[in-house]
Amino acid sequence: MDFFNYLKKDLHINLNEQQAEAVVASDRRILLEACPGSGKTTTLVARIAYQILCRDVGASSMLTLTFSRASARDMERRFAALFGSLIPQAVHFSTIHSFCYRFLFFCQKKRLLTVPELIEKQYYSGKSKILRRLFFEINQEYPAEDQTEQLSNEISYVKNKLVEPEQLKSDFENFPIIFRRYEAYKQEKRLIDFDDMLSMTYELLRKNKQLYREYGIFPQVLVDEAQDTSLLQHRIIEDLSREGRLFMVGDTDQSIYGFRGAEPDYIVNIRDLYPDAKILRLETNYRSTGKIVQLSNQFIGQNVSRHQKNMSTGNEAGEMPAVFILKDIEEQLEKVIQLVEADPWKTVVLYRNNLSGLPVAWELIQKGLPFYIREDYSSFFRHFVVADVFAFFSFAANPCDLESFSKIYYKMGAALSKNDLRKAEESLGSSSDLKKHQQTDILTLLLRLNHHRKHIASHLVRIRKGMNKILRSNPWQALEVMEEELQYGEYLKRNTGYVHVFHTLKHFARNTKTLEEFKTRLRTLKNGIDHYYNKAAADAVHLLTLHGSKGLEFDNVIVVDLIEGWFPDETSLDDLKAGIRKAYEEEVRLFYVGVTRAKKKVFLLSPQKVEGRKVAQSRFIRQFIQPEQLEELGEGQIVHHTKFGEGVVKHCEDGVAEILFKRYGYRKLSIRVCLESGLLKTD
Repeated sequence: MDFFNYLKKDLHINLNEQQAEAVVASDRRILLEACPGSGKTTTLVARIAYQILCRDVGASSMLTLTFSRASARDMERRFAALFGSLIPQAVHFSTIHSFCYRFLFFCQKKRLLTVPELIEKQYYSGKSKILRRLFFEINQEYPAEDQTEQLSNEISYVKNKLVEPEQLKSDFENFPIIFRRYEAYKQEKRLIDFDDMLSMTYELLRKNKQLYREYGIFPQVLVDEAQDTSLLQHRIIEDLSREGRLFMVGDTDQSIYGFRGAEPDYIVNIRDLYPDAKILRLETNYRSTGKIVQLSNQFIGQNVSRHQKNMSTGNEAGEMPAVFILKDIEEQLEKVIQLVEADPWKTVVLYRNNLSGLPVAWELIQKGLPFYIREDYSSFFRHFVVADVFAFFSFAANPCDLESFSKIYYKMGAALSKNDLRKAEESLGSSSDLKKHQQTDILTLLLRLNHHRKHIASHLVRIRKGMNKILRSNPWQALEVMEEELQYGEYLKRNTGYVHVFHTLKHFARNTKTLEEFKTRLRTLKNGIDHYYNKAAADAVHLLTLHGSKGLEFDNVIVVDLIEGWFPDETSLDDLKAGIRKAYEEEVRLFYVGVTRAKKKVFLLSPQKVEGRKVAQSRFIRQFIQPEQLEELGEGQIVHHTKFGEGVVKHCEDGVAEILFKRYGYRKLSIRVCLESGLLKTD
């Protein structure tokens, strides 16, 4: 059949030259580097159909592996919609985890092993519960919910990187011990997690290559999102494609899951493994405007670990991305709402830190604007920092509240021990005897017990003053007291995530007069999020993390919190100073992924203050906007100023433009300041 004529006339798909080359290429090992919006899924499903219809490859001979179940289902649906009438036979679309799980059960039928029970099938949140218990047994404290998730990710990272736990620079005390205790627990209970599906399959394939032949070799293996594949997954793919053909689709510039063990360097250095590998490119972006494509292409060029590509588009130039430098977080939120209200349809607000979505969600709830959100934030509302804050309030109101005091006594810089708490508890007696001690609060008891320890006694006096101050303060002032005078802020500095949770609470405490009003605000927030959680609507603005935006597209993209040390994050900047680029380059890729979600407009927002503290603007703004290009304003050029309106550039010199505005006459303005702050736009 004339395949390309069929695509064009029957399916209205007109492939460009690079796409067509990728469809027909016959090399044994092929890597297709696909820029954002370049039609890689259409190209991939067209290649599968071409192999079956024009190269006489059996449908059952092709295995397509992708990163997520959603991607696998989407690709399967798209293939069926386009080619189902011509190819009724089943084509294999699968995640690599699903493939490995099926392979393990094949090995079980051959009596080579018994597949253990999957943890998630036996327990709800089973892995997290096991890790929390083991962490407590080893470190004598329970990890917070977000810490448990991080611990789980680190264990997964070690397995996917094929390294020993001692090789990981972990934030967790005794990580190697926790790792090995977790592995022993699973073995004892005959359990596996998702990573074990991969590692068990890898070991079986490595030790007995005949097994895969017996299972049924796939002569053609295709891999989507290859840049997000871990080393362990790549090793499995090597075994699956050893005797056949391998076609990988990916983009080194969009690899953003390093924390999960993704190995972008594997495809950057693909010819080290396959010297004859052919590298093809899809460089035409059909999604974004010319200016977004041009700036994104220049921005990503700073990375070293990548395959060179020259992304271009035939779309109209469109508007220059707008930059807004705001006074503080509150002004940033006002600007977000202003932008959303102007055009809520197909608009997304993106953020590096998941908690940044909460204040935006609150403002949208207050305005009655619908939104879509993937995160229900239950972990925030259950976070121990939130529990601690309300324990402070409870203990301030009731100095005999031993339960609340037990949550916070060691977090206020007083060096109080468990033994001190036990003695106070014994002095108070059982809960039934508390009425006898209504005049004797816990701090008074501790002062009596520690009268000879002057440093402890002085801290207890400080704590009492702080608690009394909480009673006289509004919620925001009370949180200030907790953070500073009660030294809870010092405790939180153990983990930047704790600080973010506390500061998020402070944001919601602002302008509340009573504790009940503060609680009501948090309840309203939770109810609003529950209402909109995972509910897509045509007129809803999307709230997503930058990671969560991967693979999506929107007319308008708003990126918030562009603060140096937040995005790019502090760790990556420290590594960069030491000459280590890996983490920083992933931050660059994350920004690139965010802005290339936009079809029409990009808005970059950067507050100048957070919690009253001055912060620096993210370097990504200047790197992306390329101010040296923006300053090339020409005489006679039409410009628009947010305050002065339309004007004509009369003269430019030394970064200053003299502009004649219709209503305000001549004004001399700093070109860089006006453009970077979004005050001035060019036609």
